[in-house]
Amino acid sequence: MELPKPIYRDFVLEELAAWREKGLKTALVTLVATTGTSPRPVGSQLAVCETGESLGLITGGCAEAALVRDALDAIKRGENHSELYGAGSRFKDIVLPCGSGLTIHFDVKLSDADIAGVIAARRARQISTLLTGGYNRRYLPACRLVCAGRGPIVEALSQMAELVEIESVIYSPDMKGVNCHPLTSADDFDVTTLDRFSALVLVFHDHGLEPDILHKALSADSFFMGALGSRKAQNARLETLVTRGVVENDLVRIHGPVGLDIGAATPPEIALSIVSQVVSEWRKIVVPVYSRPSNSRHA
Repeated sequence: MELPKPIYRDFVLEELAAWREKGLKTALVTLVATTGTSPRPVGSQLAVCETGESLGLITGGCAEAALVRDALDAIKRGENHSELYGAGSRFKDIVLPCGSGLTIHFDVKLSDADIAGVIAARRARQISTLLTGGYNRRYLPACRLVCAGRGPIVEALSQMAELVEIESVIYSPDMKGVNCHPLTSADDFDVTTLDRFSALVLVFHDHGLEPDILHKALSADSFFMGALGSRKAQNARLETLVTRGVVENDLVRIHGPVGLDIGAATPPEIALSIVSQVVSEWRKIVVPVYSRPSNSRHA
């Protein structure tokens, strides 16, 4: 079953580019500064199309209608500008519950080449930046979940990953699809699908393939690695890796049993616990989305 079109994405440039390809005018709305607390971090973005469609989130929902309205006005005028909302703003009818002041930049003059450059870098698993409103908005590659295993938990992991904008690559003898690869032996596992923005999760009930896959995966710089199973199974897989010469510093990278302890019992609940742990570890490595302004639109 095809999932409904998302009403929120953190990375909105692909939708912005799609609108432009249809000949539609757009605005990229960016939170560039805050005073006080804010429900969304600096760098949060909202893509707006001349039709009134939008994707993204800046205020948590309390001022999005006003931001879309002002973005449409900027599109009509064809002019970039920044505006203060909330505390200290000239707009007395827009009150932010958080009590903060949010400086928002409306950019209607971004070139197609600049947008395409960021999208291409993201797909190539590279960091890039885009200058808007005097700031460099930094974009990381998508968080990637590489999963090897079989059974309903694997399918649930793939579905949940998509909901939270985690790119999934599946190795399984069961599943078929664009990002699914057959798995009959450890030789089928391509370690180059792992990088420092990737997490590896093994979801097997028969643990025979795990030592070979883990031995290969430890050569990659993934930010997280975990495997399903009991503590007894975890001790057994680590002991096997020790016999293959794997050192302690590498062994501690392998989390097991994988997943946060939420008392999960069903395949979707287990998948939820695993995705939650991956997100928790991902947030530890995500660098601030904004850096100092530079003379280059891409870095």
